[in-house]
Amino acid sequence: MRDDVTKIQELKEEIRKFRDARGWDDMKNPKDAALSLVLEAAELLEHFQWKTSDEVKKEKRLFGPIADELADVLWWVMVVADAMGIDVAQAFERKLTKNEKKYPAKAFQEAKTQAEKDRVYYRIKAKARGSHPLAEEE
Repeated sequence: MRDDVTKIQELKEEIRKFRDARGWDDMKNPKDAALSLVLEAAELLEHFQWKTSDEVKKEKRLFGPIADELADVLWWVMVVADAMGIDVAQAFERKLTKNEKKYPAKAFQEAKTQAEKDRVYYRIKAKARGSHPLAEEE
């Protein structure tokens, strides 16, 4: 399997085959699958704890464990999607469209530094949530 040729549906099918061959019917439970997703994401995060991004990139020994944890996260994303009948590609496309509207590129064009871009981002996020002081700034 490779990213450039593997379809999301194929991933779901591989997971179903693996699950069914072991009789793991509990993997059909979306709540427990979502919990497992969060736990795997936390395991991924452990590899970054107390390190800068550059340190993580330079530590070649972390590549395999990080790839494994990413695969575990993807596994549980697929399990939740399958259990709930969610078309992941369609959901992704819809969310991307929402984010394009919520965070228009034009809003970030005048920001010169990363700190300014971050401020624009958080201002938009606060405005969407409402009742935060940043939401009032223009």
